This record gives sequence, C-alpha cells and structure tokens, in this order.
Amino acid sequence: MKTFVSAVSLVVLTVVFAGSAAADSFDDPINKKCPLTGKDIVAGRTVEYEKQLIGFCCQDCVGKFEGDPKKFINKVKEFKKKKSSPAEEISFDDPINKTCPLTGKDINPTKTVEYEKQLIGFCCDDCKGKFESDPKKYIGKVKEFKKKKGA
Repeated sequence: MKTFVSAVSLVVLTVVFAGSAAADSFDDPINKKCPLTGKDIVAGRTVEYEKQLIGFCCQDCVGKFEGDPKKFINKVKEFKKKKSSPAEEISFDDPINKTCPLTGKDINPTKTVEYEKQLIGFCCDDCKGKFESDPKKYIGKVKEFKKKKGA
C-alpha cells in the first residue's frame, strides 16, 4: 500500500510541476530586471509591448512605461525589435497618428480607439477615456484624421 501511495504522489507532483512550468514559460517576462530602476521584477507587474511581455518592479514603473514606452524600451536588453518587411510597413492595425491628440506625447500603440473606421492612438488610458467620452470635441486635434466624404 505504501508503494502505491508513493507512486500516486509522485505522479501527482510530476503533473503539477510540469503544468506550472509550462504555464510559467508562456507568461514569463523577457527581462529579469526592471528597465526603469534596475531592481528585480515582481510577478504580475507586466506590460505586453510588441507581443513581448516586459516585467517591472512596481506599478509606478508600469505606469511610467505605458505613458512613454519608446523612452524606456531600449533599456530592456532582452527586447527583440521586430524586423519589418516592406509588406508589413503599411499596417491597418497601426494608429493613423504618432502623437497623442490631447497631450502631444508619443502614442502608446496599445492605447487606441477606432473612430469612423480609423485607428486613433493615445499616450495613456486617461486620454483615451477623455476621447471616448466626447470624440467630436477632440477629433479636430488629430491632424491625420480623414473625414468621410459627403458627411
């Protein structure tokens, strides 16, 4: 009976550890140190940027990174820039603007709103929310926006 219990325990432990290792490898950030402070990263403090998971030491650093990712991404040594082929250079998933219409800061490509079939980018969730609550008030600030003909 002891042998049977030991064998079952061993199988259960093997399955548990194998399952958690597989889950961890999928959700692991590419970096071990916070790009802003150099401190060890903390589980759950991550941002997906260009399909790569970046880790941070605290929520404050997450917020700073999301506000201006291009400013900090070069500090992530493990980050692999995507190589663009000529066919990929024109993407309909990219925002039409490069700067936030509310603040003038560089946009965060993960903070977007589709307005009249055009993707508008923002620097942060706050600006995105303001635009969503009253798009007509802010759309004139998006120089790249093309109005529909006949409207």
